Formats: sequence, C-alpha cells, structure tokens
Amino acid sequence: MRARAALRLASRAVAASWLGATLAFLGASLPTGDPVREATARLATIPVASEAREIAGEEPTAAPQPRAASPELLRIGAAEKARGNAILGGGAFPVLVAGYADFPSFRDYALAMDALGARLAVVRGRRIVGSVDLGAGEVDARPLAGAFSPRARDYADEPGLAALANAARTRFGAGAEVMMLVPREIDAGIFGGIAEALSRRGDDPDAYRQVEARYLRAPGRGVWLQVDAAVRRDGSRVPLDLVIDLGAAAASASGPAARAG
Repeated sequence: MRARAALRLASRAVAASWLGATLAFLGASLPTGDPVREATARLATIPVASEAREIAGEEPTAAPQPRAASPELLRIGAAEKARGNAILGGGAFPVLVAGYADFPSFRDYALAMDALGARLAVVRGRRIVGSVDLGAGEVDARPLAGAFSPRARDYADEPGLAALANAARTRFGAGAEVMMLVPREIDAGIFGGIAEALSRRGDDPDAYRQVEARYLRAPGRGVWLQVDAAVRRDGSRVPLDLVIDLGAAAASASGPAARAG
C-alpha cells in the first residue's frame, strides 16, 4: 500500500509538470500513508458543448456515518455560493486535497459523483476533446455540456482509470488525460462553505495554504465532504470538523432563486 502511495506521489509530480504548460495546477501531497487522494487543477478556458451520455450507475454498499463524533454540518446558502463563485472566478483559496478511500473503489466514487452531475472528460491541452462512459468502459469524442467548475479533478496513476486513460491516449494522442469535471454549484458550495467557516472562526482563508478533506459515502448515492484540517502558511496544522453535503449543494442550483436567474 505504501509503495503504491509513493508511486502516486511520483505520478502527481509528472502531472504537475504537464499541467504547468496548459493549466494552473493546484495539487499538493498528502502523507504517503494515504493511498488515494484527489488534486485540484484549474482548467483555464475550456469550451463545452452538446450533452454527454449518462454514466450507468450501481447501488453503493451501505454508507457509514462521518467518523467525527459531532461534525459541524455546513449550511450552503446564498452567501456561501456567492463567495464560492467569486473564488471560482479567480479568487484566492488554499489548495484543496481530498481522499476517497472511504469508497470501495474509484469506480464507486466516480459513479457516486456522476449521480451528482460530475462527468469524466478527456482533456488535451486546454480543450475537452472527448468524454468517458465509465459504465460501458468507453471513450468517445462526444463533448460535454453543463455548467462545470473551472477546477478539474486530476487522478494521475489511479488504477481504476488505467484502461480508460490508455484508450484516451490511443484515440486522442499522447497528451490526453482523463479528468473529472464537477458541477460549478458543487464547487461553489465547497469553496464558499469552507471560506465562510474559516471567516466565522476569525481566520482569513488567505492565511492557509492547504485544506485536507475526505469524500465519504452518504445514504443512498450521496456524497459528503469531510473537512479535517487546514494547514497555515507557516506549516502549522489547524484541526477542523466540518461536513458538506454535496447533494444539498448541487440541489440548491434548482431552487427558486436559481430558476428565476
């Protein structure tokens, strides 16, 4: 397990080097004992068009409750969404690094995120050149449509994506990578919710360089983000105990205000 984690750290460095020429890479490392993690990258200018195929789903196994005894469930309202959208528009925010080891496999994690509107895309340079049907195990040239976050999820050396990543490179060239695009409303809730929580504690988010979190399985096909700690710029680690319901963040996009806008 530690050997695989070390390999992941090496592959992240390679991904950072590739992304440096095309994207603003925001990834950071976790301790080598964490076997799976997610780095976040900013996709600069990506055209999106026509609808992609829905990924076939499967029912996840019984979901555990958050590990913390009494985490603070963050309410994601209009203020949090507004702040999150400002961050996604170019505002400053600490690097967010999140693990997904709570899920039995990457496939389970990806399907749970797909149920919330996330999609796997093939990215080459600064363009989305194709999409991935995880259920069918296929890569095709159908572009993606939707209001996605400009911060894509990079999963360098994820074994669950190896075959699809190879297929993407065969079809679209050596520079093609498979990444996950997340609905903008979800990331607005994540970044805005964490920023507001830090501000309520009297802390400026700019004082931190990294936020550590974990994706957890929620009842049904839901997903929670458990925020465990934030690391200050001086290296000191501040424990946090926050939970964001990503399903609730996604659902708020279809509320009355969203429909009216």
